[in-house]
Amino acid sequence: MMRMRWTAFFLNTLLLGAAAAAGAPATEAVPVAPFHADYEVLRNGKELGVASLTLRAADHGTWEFSSQTKGTKGMASLLGVDVVEKSTFRWHEGQPEGLRYLYSQEAAIKSRQRSTEFDWQTHEAQSREGDKVWTAPLQVSAMDRNLVMIAMMAQLKAGAHDLTFKVVDKDKVSEQRYAQGAHETLSLPAGKIEAVRVERQRADNSRTTISWFAPQRNWLPVQIEQVEKNGETITMRLAAAPRG
Repeated sequence: MMRMRWTAFFLNTLLLGAAAAAGAPATEAVPVAPFHADYEVLRNGKELGVASLTLRAADHGTWEFSSQTKGTKGMASLLGVDVVEKSTFRWHEGQPEGLRYLYSQEAAIKSRQRSTEFDWQTHEAQSREGDKVWTAPLQVSAMDRNLVMIAMMAQLKAGAHDLTFKVVDKDKVSEQRYAQGAHETLSLPAGKIEAVRVERQRADNSRTTISWFAPQRNWLPVQIEQVEKNGETITMRLAAAPRG
């Protein structure tokens, strides 16, 4: 059975979270307000599953961003694929800063869990998967891969065009770069939406990842598309108006 590439897409791009500075009491003070949004998931234009993104305030001035993807059609449905990513974080100078990351993939043939703990006193992040352990040196505003979407929302809202984020990747911190493109009108299940195109910049061109954010919806991602080197395309499209 091939590795669930469609789930990896959401895990890598999902390509959304927010955190408040410790003690900040009001959600208006943070760059991205709480929300919940539902999406349809397509593989090469055919329905594959559903996804949801949720950002909420948590305890002690922290925030939580979670994404969930479920297979509802074809083999993904038969296998009962259910992928959840959950990030706990705080805001630091307008960017989400990771505190804890949990990843879980459940399926009939394989289950997988990974976690990352961010220790800002020792400036180290420790990731675990099964009996494997990795340690990475932390830099200011470093985050897990799930938080990149929230970071993009915050930066776009602040007027940035070229976006760079520090992402913990096992035993190192990698840079992810994105560039803002044209304004486009998308026809989605949620209706026609004006959005800004943002493309990830990769040195190896192994795949293409493009996201569309809606300025009139607090920069919510309304469509995400990843094209693999073999031409396989996974698309996530906003299915319903988001709830705050």
